[in-house]
Amino acid sequence: MSSTPNLPLDEELAAAVAIVRIGLDRIRDAAARTDQVAPHLDALRALRTPETGVLAVLSDVIGTIGVSLTEVDHDDAERAVEQLDEAQAYAEDYTGQRIDRALQLLDPLLICKECGQKKDDVRVMADPFTTALDPDRDDHEQMPLCGACATARFEES
Repeated sequence: MSSTPNLPLDEELAAAVAIVRIGLDRIRDAAARTDQVAPHLDALRALRTPETGVLAVLSDVIGTIGVSLTEVDHDDAERAVEQLDEAQAYAEDYTGQRIDRALQLLDPLLICKECGQKKDDVRVMADPFTTALDPDRDDHEQMPLCGACATARFEES
């Protein structure tokens, strides 16, 4: 039994694009539905994870198409393969490096300023201590705090 559906090629590709779109929507929604850092980091890692992340899979698909094109007997096939080689590198390397940098910048936000522990519930927030003491002020220090430490700071006020 073949795993290839019995659809015309354009419909098969449209269905594949729809499936990919649904997956990417799920990744985006996982990050965008919260103001916590951890889901954003997880979504970015889903894009970037070597060998299994979205960028790695995209790069692999581009590379496979490029290799397959080397079998095509056409004058422009070689130039097209060169373009696909560049696209493959951009997908995983160029884009991936920028995601890596974003991950490096965001990762410290998971470390609670009070307890120094790395926790998934760490959020950057206005200092609960000073906010409780002077709620009318709008320039409270923004600090990454876990839920327990935020509660403790609020209760200390």
